[in-house]
Formats: sequence, C-alpha cells, structure tokens
Amino acid sequence: MRYDPPGSMTSKGWRLFNKEYQEQAPIRYWFAHTFRYSVLMPVKWKYEKIHDWIRYRTYDKYHVIDTGLTPSYYDPCTQILHVNFNILKEFVEVEQAWSKYLWSGEYKEKASWFEKHMPFYRRFVHFRRPDLGIEHFKWAATLDDPNLPPHERCEHQAIAAREILILYKWWIEDRPARKEIEHVPYNEQGMGMLGCFDDDFDRDAEDYKAHVASMDAASDQEEEWNREDEEMLIRLMKVRRSLWT
Repeated sequence: MRYDPPGSMTSKGWRLFNKEYQEQAPIRYWFAHTFRYSVLMPVKWKYEKIHDWIRYRTYDKYHVIDTGLTPSYYDPCTQILHVNFNILKEFVEVEQAWSKYLWSGEYKEKASWFEKHMPFYRRFVHFRRPDLGIEHFKWAATLDDPNLPPHERCEHQAIAAREILILYKWWIEDRPARKEIEHVPYNEQGMGMLGCFDDDFDRDAEDYKAHVASMDAASDQEEEWNREDEEMLIRLMKVRRSLWT
C-alpha cells in the first residue's frame, strides 16, 4: 500500500516525495493519505473527544491537584507550598519515572503480560518509582559535560535537572528532618497558666527567663523556616517549564 518511502529525508525531500507519490501511484496515495486524513482521522478524533470527556472527568483529573496533606484544616499559605511541591514529587516519582521505565530494559524484560497488554492495569496497580526518576535527572544533569559531542549536549536541561534534584531532596529529606526548638517549661508560681501577665509575677526567675529565651528562639526558627520555604518555592516556580515528559 505504501510507496516505499525512505527512512528519513529533509522537509523538502518529503514534499517532493509526496508529490511524486501522488502522481505515480494516485490510487495508493488516496487510500494511504487522502482517505486516512479526510475520512478515518475525523472519525477517530470524534470518538477521541468522547473518550477524553469521560477520561478527564473520571480517572485522569488533571484539573484536580492532590496537596499530599492528610485530611484536616490548612490555611492557604500551607496549601500553596504543599500542592506545588507535591506536583514536583509526583512528577519525579511517577511521571518521569514511568517514562524512563517504559524505555528501559527492565520494562522489556521484567514487565508482566498483564502490564504490557491490559490497558487498565495501572488503574489498579499504581506506579511509583522514585529511584527511576532520580536516576533520570542524575543523567540529565550531565548533559552540559564539555566532553560530550555537541549534538548530545543540552546545557539548559542539565541546569534544570540539577535544580530539580536539589528541590526534590529538600522536600523529601531536608524539610521533614527539621527539629523544632522545645519550649522550656517554667514554674507558674501558683498563679495559673496566665499568671505571667500579672504585675506581681517574678519575671526574673531563672526558669521563666529560660522559657522566654526558648520562645524567642522558636519564633526566630519559624521565621527562618518560612523564609526558606518561600525561597525554595520561588526556585520551583523558575523551573516549572522543565516539568514535562
């Protein structure tokens, strides 16, 4: 049915080839090209729209973003931080990892028949491979190596990959490892929990001064963490256009 096209050609070469194909084998050209794009493809696109309407409202809800937070109340500033970094986490551990998995020898050699041939397999067995996502970005981070041939180098991809690895590690390892400064307890001097606000409360007591110092240190720590959160969130926004496969 085909007119024996070559494996590759320039844009001009393909235009000349299609012109010759249409002139020398008009019937085959009509079935292989005209019929396909004027009859088959419009029908396919019509049913794809129906499929997509169902898909994007049931199991692929790209417009609904998971914050990664456990059920509770969270103020908007917490939601903004967590939802954006959870998008990064899902991108590294699922989307990019899945892309690498599909092109790896592991998929070709170890994937089960069900995984390869059942369209809805992954709807029931969810895929998550942080190791593959990290492995991809470690490789991409080397693409600005001057020892690579020019056609294999990609400096902006390497820079983005290194930044993605830094942000991912900070969110997964560094930030959860934060340790809050403990508040030092103090003797209420028989005046109750709010007695420290009374005029006759001894604010020069050593245990109370230690308590105040620990509260001040905790406040400074919280402010420092907030600044770090904002800095990392801004850095994430700067690489958001590199989050695609």
